[in-house]
Amino acid sequence: MNFKQGNEGMNSRAMSRIFGMAAMAAAATVWAGDARATEAVAGRYIPGVYAGPGEGVVPPVPGVYWGISNIYYHGKAGSDVPIGRNSVAVGLEADIWTTALAAVYVPDLHLPGNWTYAVQAVIPIGWTRAQATLGRFGTEQEVGALGDISFAPVVLGWHNDALNTFFSASLTVTAPTGEWKEGDLAFIGLNYWTFTPAVAYTRLLPEYGLDLSAKLGVDINTKNNDTDYYSGAVAHLDLAVTKSLSENFSVGGLAGFLHQIQDDRGTFADAHDGFRGRSIAIGPFVKYKAKFGKTTEVDFGLRWAHEVEVENRMKGDAVFFDISGKF
Repeated sequence: MNFKQGNEGMNSRAMSRIFGMAAMAAAATVWAGDARATEAVAGRYIPGVYAGPGEGVVPPVPGVYWGISNIYYHGKAGSDVPIGRNSVAVGLEADIWTTALAAVYVPDLHLPGNWTYAVQAVIPIGWTRAQATLGRFGTEQEVGALGDISFAPVVLGWHNDALNTFFSASLTVTAPTGEWKEGDLAFIGLNYWTFTPAVAYTRLLPEYGLDLSAKLGVDINTKNNDTDYYSGAVAHLDLAVTKSLSENFSVGGLAGFLHQIQDDRGTFADAHDGFRGRSIAIGPFVKYKAKFGKTTEVDFGLRWAHEVEVENRMKGDAVFFDISGKF
């Protein structure tokens, strides 16, 4: 079905719901994290970051969708942590704030078979404060700067004719553009490239006011040449159930799972059986759609992810405040 033809019979409430889900999904993908798995127990993912309504939706209507995601994370590492080429940190604790700006562009391509193509870019700006014991001395550092920029040149989406089932497949490339110095406790970037293939699914049950969404991805990293450390590939799964209480207000629950599927490689990792990490987080979220005038809608989302089980990573809590819409 050509969406432009099919949307004539679609009511405005259903249309705005799809716009909102697409924009919120764009906002949810902006994380470019910097303190949680592999080298320095840092990684580009924390459990629950992609969990929310509409994760499988690639906007079926051409245009530019935007998202602003504000993420605060506080965590502590329960074991020794490799820092730099030869240093080990003890008692690492960190506070991290990231504000990430995301844009999704859907060109007017008229693809056959209900397919949609999009591209996406994310620019994060971050702040990190970390403290730990290095050798005999306690150290505390703080830094704020540009983070690692990511770009998704391929985002493919499919929807059925009833517009209640959505599927997407994407490839995201994250570049080492963020602030990083060897041996520092606090950093914004990770100093290596990451390639993330991912698939997502959304099923709408309008008779119950439900959205069931899931996203599965794998972070595949290159080696940090400055420290000669390779952070092994990490698989992650995010799940969300959303219940609409009214046209503008929804609540839901999320779960996020991280499982490192490949050993780290480096002096520290080799001495710690590959130093594989894993984590599970659960939490609630709320979403509100605000209307400004007759045509402008902005979605606001607030999420909390609490890590309940962790190995070889920091353990803590993440709070996400997402704002999104369509130009």
